[in-house]
Amino acid sequence: FESGFLRTLFGEEGTSTFRGGFSITNDYFGQQLAVSFDGLSTIGFTSSTGISTNTYDVTAAGTPAGLGPLFTGFNQDVRALPGIPAPVQLFSTPADGAQRIQSSLDATIVAPKHYTWNASYGRSLPKGMYFEASYIGRKARNLFATRDIMALNNLVDPASGMDWYTAAGLLAQARLADTPVANLTPIPYFENLFPGLTAGGIFGSPAQPSATQGAYFLVARDGYDILDWTFIQLLLDDRGVNQNAFFHPQYAAFSSFGTTGESDYHGGTVSLRQRLGETISYDINYTYAQSKDNASGLQTGTSYGSQFILNPLRPDDNYSWSDFDARHSVNANFVIQLPFGKGAMFDDRGMTMDFFTGGWQLAGVYRYNSGLPISAPFDAAQWATNWNVQSNGTPIAPVTFGEFRDTQNAFADPQAAFNSFRNALPGETGPRNNFRLPSFQTLDLGLTKNLVLPWNENHSLQLRWEVFNVANKQPFSAGGTSRSSYGLPQDPETGTAAGNFGRIYDRIQGSPRSMQFGVRYEF
Repeated sequence: FESGFLRTLFGEEGTSTFRGGFSITNDYFGQQLAVSFDGLSTIGFTSSTGISTNTYDVTAAGTPAGLGPLFTGFNQDVRALPGIPAPVQLFSTPADGAQRIQSSLDATIVAPKHYTWNASYGRSLPKGMYFEASYIGRKARNLFATRDIMALNNLVDPASGMDWYTAAGLLAQARLADTPVANLTPIPYFENLFPGLTAGGIFGSPAQPSATQGAYFLVARDGYDILDWTFIQLLLDDRGVNQNAFFHPQYAAFSSFGTTGESDYHGGTVSLRQRLGETISYDINYTYAQSKDNASGLQTGTSYGSQFILNPLRPDDNYSWSDFDARHSVNANFVIQLPFGKGAMFDDRGMTMDFFTGGWQLAGVYRYNSGLPISAPFDAAQWATNWNVQSNGTPIAPVTFGEFRDTQNAFADPQAAFNSFRNALPGETGPRNNFRLPSFQTLDLGLTKNLVLPWNENHSLQLRWEVFNVANKQPFSAGGTSRSSYGLPQDPETGTAAGNFGRIYDRIQGSPRSMQFGVRYEF
């Protein structure tokens, strides 16, 4: 552009640059999957074995196996204990109704695919400065994640068209309203699929006028008051018109590595650089980005951890901000030659004074990034949707999540925050990564003095004083998300919070302020 606004914006020829690109790539896999399968799967020869859930109880008559074997000390011989078979070659799992929790690989694995595109604009500016703005996008599909391929059935009643999530949700609503068992009207789902519940008999439960009341007695506050919905499914599993209504007879939970993950990333960056300045050089970068996926942490998570999609029947419920989503990121570095001494702006034109005032340099590095996401508190001892992994609680009132340093708490009023959540309903995953942890920032500075020694200009002495984390910023880092500090017991909306609820900060990000001094002699 020879003149006008566009010439002002884009400059003369050779000072502006436009770039763009697009690619489709695939991930390669194989060897690590074989290692994972060998270590996780119970199919084939295994060197360990586990006991299925609900094998033992805390009372002698609680389960068919009664009390579990006593712990008598470390290095106890476990081979002779009851219920622990020796490892054997296993090429099939018996359909005996045991609530096994195991892991393996999905047979439908395909190569993950990534679509990546970018566009950037760069402009050379006066005095050696350079400006650049970029956009980066990425869409990934068929990513590795885990899901429960033996997830409990969301059984549908063909007559009424109602599913388990809806029917159980009606029971939950009745319980929240403190509806007495005798006042609950029939729900077609239970009347059609579980007519035998009128006879009672579950843990000695009494007979009821309707199958709905028989099911509701298990969860009602004037009944057994059980709020573990997957355990309710276990109690009903073989009491309907069909056996194994909810559970597969081989497994209660079977986490499988497969290519069911997906992610989306969009980011914009702005950079300003001055690399050739005589007095000052700097590099300033800012990134605004957002990353979403339905499972994170493939490298660090476990089969039932961060890479686990809790409800495979509704996988989109898991789609939210990635565990590593840092919305804002700033980094900058600079080097300043202080304008004192011989040949500088404030030249004293004296060798003696230059020995003291010249040769000073100040350098620094600054970094900031916004806090990473964290999910809502989780159900402590209730499993609403998955047999092995608890769902997150759902806010029923506004909740302020932050960093309160005097109490190391995430909530200003832990009791009010505790009462602002409810337990998950059947089928719910709960909010994922809906809160933000504290941000992080640090500034490091270094002051250097270069002395040319008077007896020989080829001899010099360098003095260095470096300060790390100058402002001594020590933002908290969350690590104490235990059942008591971040778990929700039954009915948190009406309960009393544990004394340490919300106290999840047990460490700091980075390091406290520190200094170091150095001397270097050159000749």
